[in-house]
Amino acid sequence: MLRLAVAVGPAERSQPSDRERMGEHPNLVVAQRLWDAIARADAPALRALMSEKTVWRMPGNSPLAGTYLGVDAVLQFMARVGELADDLHSDLIDVFVSDRGAVLRYGIHAIRGTRSLDIEHLFMIRVDEGRITEAVFAPFDQHRYDRFFSFQ
Repeated sequence: MLRLAVAVGPAERSQPSDRERMGEHPNLVVAQRLWDAIARADAPALRALMSEKTVWRMPGNSPLAGTYLGVDAVLQFMARVGELADDLHSDLIDVFVSDRGAVLRYGIHAIRGTRSLDIEHLFMIRVDEGRITEAVFAPFDQHRYDRFFSFQ
C-alpha cells in the first residue's frame, strides 16, 4: 500500500500536519484502492471502483492499444495484458491527486519470451462521485512499449 510520509522537526510536532487536519483526499483513497485491486487481480473490487460507463485509453500501436468502453471491456483489457506477458511486476512510485482525479506514476518490469521491458508509465484517472469514469495510460517510451507487446 502506498504510504505518504512527511518529516518534521521537533519544534513542529506539536501542531497537526495538513494531512492530519484534512484527512486523506478522497481521490487518493480511490487511487490506492485501484492500485491494490489491480495488484490482486480483484475483479469485484475493480467493478466497485469504476463507473459502468468508464472509458480507458491505451495509446500506441500494440495489440493492447485502443479505447475500452465499460467495465467488462476494461477487465478484458487487463486479462489481455496478463496473456501477453510471461511475467509482469509493477511498482507504484508516486500518486498525485486533485479534486478531478489522480495520476499514478509507476514502473513495470515485464518478461515475454526472451524480451524484457523496464519502463515507467503515467496512469491518469478521472473520478466522479468516488468512481472512475476515465483512465488514460502514458508509457514514458511508447515505441519500446509497443515493440514489447507486439508480435514482431
